[in-house]
Amino acid sequence: MVTATTSRSCSIKNPFMNRLNYFNPYQSKTGEHEDQLTRAYLVLLKHSGHAFFTFVEYCRSRHKTSGNEEPISIIDFLEQGWEIETQKGNPEINTKYLLSILITDSQIKTADSGIQSSKRSARYDGIITFGSNLTMVIENKPRSGNVWFGQLNPAEQNRADDTKVYSKPSVLEWKEIVKQLNHLKTVPTISGYEKIMIEDFLDYIDENFPYLNPYDSFHQCKRSKELLNRRIENLLKAISSDENLVKCHHGRSLSYYIQTPYREVERICLGLSGEGNESSITFGLCFGDSQRQASSFYKSNPNISHLQNTKWRVFPNFHVAFMTSNLVRFESDDSEHYLQFWKDNVEEIHQQKKEDVPKYLKWLVDEKVINMPKEAEEKLKKMFYDTAMQTLNICPGFEINFKFNISEAEELDKSGKLKFILAEMIKEGLKVVGRDGHEFLKDF
Repeated sequence: MVTATTSRSCSIKNPFMNRLNYFNPYQSKTGEHEDQLTRAYLVLLKHSGHAFFTFVEYCRSRHKTSGNEEPISIIDFLEQGWEIETQKGNPEINTKYLLSILITDSQIKTADSGIQSSKRSARYDGIITFGSNLTMVIENKPRSGNVWFGQLNPAEQNRADDTKVYSKPSVLEWKEIVKQLNHLKTVPTISGYEKIMIEDFLDYIDENFPYLNPYDSFHQCKRSKELLNRRIENLLKAISSDENLVKCHHGRSLSYYIQTPYREVERICLGLSGEGNESSITFGLCFGDSQRQASSFYKSNPNISHLQNTKWRVFPNFHVAFMTSNLVRFESDDSEHYLQFWKDNVEEIHQQKKEDVPKYLKWLVDEKVINMPKEAEEKLKKMFYDTAMQTLNICPGFEINFKFNISEAEELDKSGKLKFILAEMIKEGLKVVGRDGHEFLKDF
């Protein structure tokens, strides 16, 4: 008896099957591996015309030509079609042009020397070939800190001598790609299966690469600590006239701040506290946070009367420091008395020698400017008196802050109101020292 067999035996695997075959994923790599991300995106480009043409247009918009280089145009490629591949080592490249593309999590500066041919052995994360016109070689680095610009230089091996390499790469951001895909889901021409594939890809990003999301609103962050912090950073950038003014502070907890040009208050902070459903967003201005700032702050004749009977929290922030390191903070009972005392004694805000510190602090206690509980005494002894430090900086700071619970922040951000509220709150806070923030705030 003869048993019929099919031409494809399920017991035999084809090692050369195209990795972009939808049913041929990597088996040895986890979902968090960057090669899986590359494959997933290229599979989407292969099956969704909307996603593919949007990607090509994004590449074109981010690319700058120089000299006699011709700008890329999808119209020139339609006649010959295109082919998409992944993880190809030193492939044959015979097209007129070659464009190097980097996809990463932020817009970063590329090497000043631009793209150059390399004698290295190259393995490209992705390759898109448009007939004889153009080859795009793609390098995917989900974390920009892992970018090595030498990887953007295409290999000479197996590349035609007359292939012209574009001198500048096209640097793309994952957050923009995700944003574009979210927009595509709503266009009336998108087909059902394309929409399903796009939604599946976005779910894959959420599960394995959540930090690549655009963080356009707190509610999109799903109360993830990392995503909320990314949104906080982007929110400050959205209201700053110069994004470079937004910086990160790594202290007891991560926070972001706008660097101001004012000596009275150099930082306007936005930070996250708590986790999950207990998360809250705190917005604050720390006036006089250093000895030098404090002197400028009290000389400005600060006034907090307009903040009374509001949701603002106002409180003294007296602390002592050595150089740039804060050592001990002290509580105070009366904000108005505290402010008036330092206005009247602004000339006493200066560095103290070690032997003079006990007398100086006793004076502040006697004047009811600060409290000196036993815990503060013990901490000061450990952090200062028992060390080799010989001087102490006096920092009679003053803080005002406003706290949003996470649900409130999500609703305000979803409605698009939060950034405008924060901009107005900055102006209201700066009114304490007669400033308005016009030097660094966007003019909405």
